[in-house]
Amino acid sequence: NVRDKSAKLVSRLQQFIGNYPDLFEEVRGRGLLLGLKLKMEPRGFVAHLRDNHGLLTVSGADNTMRIVPPLVIDDGHIDEFFEKLSAGAASFSLAEAAQ
Repeated sequence: NVRDKSAKLVSRLQQFIGNYPDLFEEVRGRGLLLGLKLKMEPRGFVAHLRDNHGLLTVSGADNTMRIVPPLVIDDGHIDEFFEKLSAGAASFSLAEAAQ
């Protein structure tokens, strides 16, 4: 189950970051301990996701946002994560562009 969910998450994250090349650099990690390397310090984006989209992630070193789901994650949780992450990235990009 962990291998299957990890492969699904990594594949979707790779596709996702291609939609936001000004925000993300790469997918990092192994198994379900994953991260997205941002092109900026991640605390502002992490706070935006938390405050505006109800998505809890963690800032890490080297401009990385950690993604650490539970081992019992299911496809519905993965879909919900991507809905919130996509909405957060879109609205954060728009906010940055307006400045």
